[in-house]
This record gives sequence, C-alpha cells and structure tokens, in this order.
Amino acid sequence: MENNLPPQENPFLPSYFSSKAIALFFLTLVAVSVIFYKHLLPFIWMVFATAEAVGFFYFTQLLSKRWRRFSEKKFTKELFTTSLLIHAIWVVFAYFFYMYMSGEPFEFAAADSHGYVANGLNFAHLITQGQFLSIFANKGMDVSDMGFPLWLSFLDLTIGSSLILQRLVHAAFSAWTAVLLYRLTGRNFGESAGRLAGIMFMLLPNFFFYVGIHLKETMMIFFVVAFAEHADQLLRDERFNIKNFVWTVSMILIFFLFRTALGITAIFALITALVFSKGQHIKKWGKRLMISGWVILFLSLFLTTRMANEVEELYQYRNQNQTQSYRWRSTEQGGNDYARYGTVALFLPMIFTMPFPTFTLANDEQKNQMMFSGGYFDRNVYSFFVIAALLLLIKRHQWREHLLIIAFMITYLLIIAKSAFAQSERFHLPAVPFLLAFAAYGMTQTGKKERKWYVPFLVLIFFVIVGWNWFKLAGRGLA
Repeated sequence: MENNLPPQENPFLPSYFSSKAIALFFLTLVAVSVIFYKHLLPFIWMVFATAEAVGFFYFTQLLSKRWRRFSEKKFTKELFTTSLLIHAIWVVFAYFFYMYMSGEPFEFAAADSHGYVANGLNFAHLITQGQFLSIFANKGMDVSDMGFPLWLSFLDLTIGSSLILQRLVHAAFSAWTAVLLYRLTGRNFGESAGRLAGIMFMLLPNFFFYVGIHLKETMMIFFVVAFAEHADQLLRDERFNIKNFVWTVSMILIFFLFRTALGITAIFALITALVFSKGQHIKKWGKRLMISGWVILFLSLFLTTRMANEVEELYQYRNQNQTQSYRWRSTEQGGNDYARYGTVALFLPMIFTMPFPTFTLANDEQKNQMMFSGGYFDRNVYSFFVIAALLLLIKRHQWREHLLIIAFMITYLLIIAKSAFAQSERFHLPAVPFLLAFAAYGMTQTGKKERKWYVPFLVLIFFVIVGWNWFKLAGRGLA
C-alpha cells in the first residue's frame, strides 16, 4: 500500500473555503429564522450553533496555517495538549451547564447515561466480591452493552465514581484519539492532511458533547481509530509486527462489547484490505494468509455463541427495524408524521452529508439536537471534501492503497443507512474520524478544477437545510 499521492494543492485549509462556509451558516440560519419565524430557534441554541460552526471553520483554517511549520514532535505535543485543554474545559462547563438547565449533570432527556453509570457501579461491586464472570451470565443485558459499564467499573475501582474525574479521563482519551488520527491520516494522505485531520477532530463540537456526558461514544471512537491505526501499520509493514497484530485483534474483540455492527465492519474492512489492497508489501500472499488465519483463529475462540446470536439478530432484522422504527416515530407523541417515509433509498445518497441541523423549535424535547446543530452543519459542509477525495482517489486509481479505511467507513455508513438510526448523529460517530481523514485529504488536494463545485454544493446544502427544517415542522403540523 504505497503512498504515491500527487503534490498537495493546499498545505492548510484556505480561507476561501472557511469564509464561505461561515457565510453560508449565517445565511442559512437567518433564512430559516425568517421563513419559520413563528418557530424561532431559542437564542441560547443559536449561540451554541454559531460558536460550533464559526469556531470549527475559523480555527481549522487558523491553526492548520499557524501550525504547519511545526516539527512532527512539536505538532503532536501541541495537538494533544490543546485538545486535552479544550475538552477538559468543556467537561467542567457541561457539568454545571446541565446542572443549571436540567438539575442533573447529564445530557437532556438522559436515559442510557443513567443506565451506564448504575451498571458500572454494579459491575464494580461484583468484581470486588470476586464475581467477575457473573457479569457475563446476565441474560438481561446484550454483550454489546457490556463494554462501557465494564470500563466505568474499572474507573470506579481506580479513580472513584466522580463523574467529572471520569469525564476528564475521557477527555485525555479523546486527545489521544486526535493524535492517532493525525498519524493514520498522515501515513495515508501526507503530513498536511494528517495535521488537518487531527485539528478538525480536536475542534469538532460533536466530540465535545460526548466527552462531557456519560455515553460510550468517546471510548468507542478511541478504539475505532486505534484499530485503524494499528491495522494500517500491520498491513503496510514489510515484516509481521506482533504488537500491531495484538492491538488489531484486541480492538475487534472489544468492538463486540460496544456495538455489534462495529465488530462486523472491522472484520470485513480488514479482510477486504488483506485481499484487495495494492502495494509491494501486501502482495506477499504468505503474509496475507498468515494474518487472515490468525484473525480467524482468535475470533473463533472469543466470538461466543451469545455474540454470534447478536450478529445474526442484527442481520435478520436489518430491514424490519428501519420500517418499524420510522412508523413508530410518525405516531408517537411529538413525533413527525412524515417519518414513515424514511427508507434506505432516501438516506443512502445523503449518507456522507447527513444529519442536517435543527434551526427551528420543532420539538422542545430535542434540546440535544438544537444545542449541537452547528456541529451537524459542519458535517454538511466538510462532506464536500470527503466526496471530492473519494472521486480523486478513483480518478487517480489510488483507492486500493487506502482500502482499510475506505471499507470501514463505507461499510459502517451503509449499515447505518439501512438501520433505524440513519438520522441519528450518535450512531454515525464511529465513521466520523475517517470522514475527517478523507475531508483533510480533499482539502489539501482540491485545486481549481474541483474548487468550482464548492459554491454550487453550498447552495445545495442551503436548500436542503431549509427543506429539512420545513420537514420537521410540517410533519408535526406546524408549518
């Protein structure tokens, strides 16, 4: 998997792109507010959305330019420390903000968070009683829900049950993830793209949100990027590296404790890369067969019948789940009557770009969506560079050199597009680091030929966001 990329067009994000993205945000927010003035987005969420959208594009442009001359060592240190500082500040702010807004230090309409904290404490108690194995005998909990409570039980037993302390630990893991993504992207797409990806990960509001609450996404994303980083090294190294192999297999096994679809995706991506990748090192079929054999052996030992049943259940109900879920959402109190029309045929063409921001007060219970609507907008815009990157790799016949991350990203998004969670930002997150990697490559490679499509794409995004907010209101009889 050689890296034979052409010279970069942009060593950092040009202000041409960032300034137009910021201008589009204000234009769209004002347009939606004027058109649907009777259901104006509350001012506090406008402030959040503005900080998220403007801050992301402004500081991505500024820092990618300012830090471009740093040595690799200095950049890595700066990325980690700045990311840790930003996320730690958010942890403290979010704790007291949620306490003030809802009376508890959890996200609005918290459900899973409470369960994770309670199960973590329960697991910790069982461990202290010498009953660790009994945790896995609990038939009332899916294997894919055990990973995060087990992690929390470890934190409970080591640093205590303080929510802020545990979230600060997660902030450190999020900062580490930014560094891992920088290395992964740099190895695949060059140093400038790697730095852009790391900076964007550091600044993306969506990751702030999950560091500041007690959901499993922060740790799950860390494991996803750690898997990709070590698997990518394993595939590229001329010699078989036992350390990278152990990391790769360990991450795959951990996935099944967090989300079944992740384990399936990782296995498929690794096998796809082993069989079809292009490069002088990976052409050695002996190495391919050896790695494949070891992966199959380890998975056969650890993939228990219970895990296998969850995988089978996920497959059997892949279509039924989506249909039933959207039908239910169209009839529940506060739901959207038009949700019944949600299908994979509708979601698939937009899977790189969605979800879209909520810039209206369509449902007061959706405070989380309103609070982080600016982060959704960021995704809508940077998806242009993701699409551009994939098209450029196909045009240059270089896509096979990056099959691991391409296969993981596309396979996971396809699974989500066919699930009941196609519009849920939370379930998209494991693919977001790879979207950022490709967006970073697209930003460094977008020249005059590709640049001409940027403004038309932003115009399209403008109309889609306006249409989406009409949809949210009209489906509830408010438009």
